[in-house]
Amino acid sequence: MRRRDLLKAGALTGGLLVGGRALTGTAQAAGQTRISLAGTDGHIILPGRAPLYVFGFVAVPATMSVNDLVATYKGKARHVSPVLDVKQGDDAYITLTNLGLVGRPDLVDSHTIHWHGFRTPTALFDGVPEVSVGVPIHRQFTYFYRPHDPGTYMYHCHFEDVEHVQMGMTGIVYVRPAQDGDPAPDPLHRTTTYAYNDGDGSTAYDRHFAILLNEIEEREHDADEQIQEFIFTDYDPQYFTMNGRVYPQTVLPAGDPSLPYQPVSSLIQANPGDRVLLRLANLGYLQHAMQLPGIPLKVVGEDATLRRAPYVTNTLYIGPGEARDVLFTAPPFNPSAPVASDARGPYNAYLFKNRDFRRLTNRGAPGLGGMVTEVRVYQGSPLPAQTVVGETYA
Repeated sequence: MRRRDLLKAGALTGGLLVGGRALTGTAQAAGQTRISLAGTDGHIILPGRAPLYVFGFVAVPATMSVNDLVATYKGKARHVSPVLDVKQGDDAYITLTNLGLVGRPDLVDSHTIHWHGFRTPTALFDGVPEVSVGVPIHRQFTYFYRPHDPGTYMYHCHFEDVEHVQMGMTGIVYVRPAQDGDPAPDPLHRTTTYAYNDGDGSTAYDRHFAILLNEIEEREHDADEQIQEFIFTDYDPQYFTMNGRVYPQTVLPAGDPSLPYQPVSSLIQANPGDRVLLRLANLGYLQHAMQLPGIPLKVVGEDATLRRAPYVTNTLYIGPGEARDVLFTAPPFNPSAPVASDARGPYNAYLFKNRDFRRLTNRGAPGLGGMVTEVRVYQGSPLPAQTVVGETYA
């Protein structure tokens, strides 16, 4: 019996627990967060090829019936999946609906949510289908979490996980610390947001951006769409992505209409002096070395664990399944350096990029591409305060 058949036979159905409407996680009551996601397939846009077939999660309204969700959202997967935002100590309920696949109606895979790195006391909500719950097509299941450890995590489908992760069922989830909301620890007395319960404000930030690193092996995606096998020992990706986009897509704003199913931007915008937190995670199968030339990077957390001895570096090494919480301070605007301009005014651009030049291309085409985005530091302070993680300003 194939592993897929074994998992299909062992899938369990869960009772419906209605979740709250959320893209980045919405608190519905004091101490409680409810999120509703649906698993399905779709296509994304990458330079140099036809639309790429993917699997993914999409945020959905909690009040819709399964039939209405299927009619409205089936075939409209997002990549990357929605960024999830929860608070330390809150009860978090994530309801997953399996809508099935438009492009592969013959494939009756279940889906799960595995919160990678989460310290769970029970296997029931861990999302590993052999010991947990797989959600069959046209069924729902609600996962329960009570996060005690702040920091940056990732989540993904764990059913046929090598395939489903590469196909795009991946996203970032972060846990805000209980210290959030307290202005006292911040040494600059201007924020109430922190990466961790540091006690001294050392992880205070003014803006934060969640960026999921990955690779795309297009032959696997094409093979899945064409009902063919792909041999993963031949894995040799052609695209290197940040939040499901490649440069120059990475610098388009969030929700750009040219990328309807890749809504999460990797553009980093800041005023001079802003303390910027990068919530970085890698759900690819390769290690990545990330650099931000001209701006030192301070690593304050690793795999959702506060570093009491943070370190400053110019190169971040992030292996598969790892996460980093990294702070930098936006430098002063320099009119003598190269200056570009957008609707927010003049800015200096710094490249946040993979150190390996082979990962700075799109399918081998000439010119800059792949795993690179911009950090834009503006003249003056034209940017308002962020209201959500990764907020961009056109």
